[in-house]
Amino acid sequence: MTGDHVILPGEIRTRAEIHAVFGGSPQRGIAPSIEKRSVVLFSDPEEAARWGYQDGWLAEDDGLGPIFEYTGAGSNGDQTFVGARGSGNRSVLRHFQLGRMLHLFVREGKVRGSATKTHRYVGMFALDDELPFVPRQGLGVNGMQRTTIVFRLRPYGHFERSRTDVLIPAPDTRAEFVPRAVTIDMLQSAAVTKGTFVAPGIRNADTSAMLTAAAEGKLVQVGKVHTPEFPRAASAATTVRQKKALLIESYAAHLESQGHAVGSFQIKIKGKTSTLRTDLFDATEHILYEAQGASDRDSVRIALGRLLDYRRYVRQSDRQDRPGTVVLLPGRPDKDIEALLKDHETSLVYRTMNGAFEGSV
Repeated sequence: MTGDHVILPGEIRTRAEIHAVFGGSPQRGIAPSIEKRSVVLFSDPEEAARWGYQDGWLAEDDGLGPIFEYTGAGSNGDQTFVGARGSGNRSVLRHFQLGRMLHLFVREGKVRGSATKTHRYVGMFALDDELPFVPRQGLGVNGMQRTTIVFRLRPYGHFERSRTDVLIPAPDTRAEFVPRAVTIDMLQSAAVTKGTFVAPGIRNADTSAMLTAAAEGKLVQVGKVHTPEFPRAASAATTVRQKKALLIESYAAHLESQGHAVGSFQIKIKGKTSTLRTDLFDATEHILYEAQGASDRDSVRIALGRLLDYRRYVRQSDRQDRPGTVVLLPGRPDKDIEALLKDHETSLVYRTMNGAFEGSV
């Protein structure tokens, strides 16, 4: 081990030693520290396996590099960013706004001849700009279904990527119908609707200035600290995500008002560690929707590509045929785009200037 004031990736320390360097609670799984300007994350593979979830590296890197998936705090009920129950998760979501870096440790074992647990330092991280977290359906400690928050962490600087920390690939391909859940788009839209956003867990959202700033994607200026800078998503992209979230919620409410059962599908692919999640699924009519926050050609092509991918896996217990596919847009696209969708047997629903929905499904 090194000196008391330095911990390097790969080194193994006790909670007391970690606390001395990075601060935070000596017990919680998410331990923010104002004094040390840090948020310390602890992952325990044994506990994760016990309760049916996994933390770890995705085996599939994207164009920006590796991702470590870390499950948020909260053992029962839907995990949240709101109130006392959501304080730990909120500290992760707002870490950049508060001038803090994320420090990740994985449970390693115990001190020889002692019950004291040890933890291996993986490195310093920041939330992924494009997709900071994803909602995922799973079981709580009480065995009840609930929505968890799975943070997507990007390593910053030197880090350790141990094979033992890589997620276990799915043994088979499986698509599961799940309830609609709060997404990053919904959270960012909460401020736009001034706390009246009709989505699970958002209706009574914290309207504090800091959470509102985080929801809007704004940056809170901090003084010069020993915290590296890293790029943030552009405000234009945030606005498009907000429009998409509001569009999905509005159309889902429209379907539910007609008595339709609405949710989404969570998809695991055999041999892969990542999880796919669709935007919207109308279980009553067996229709899969993919939304976009803009109606331009590139946005529609992305939505169409996702639908063609997802529909290969989506089935219901009483319907083994492929679902219908619909692109949901905030406005009517060019006629050539409509022809493109028709060529791929995909319908179009769009919002008119007066707020109504038009299109054939």
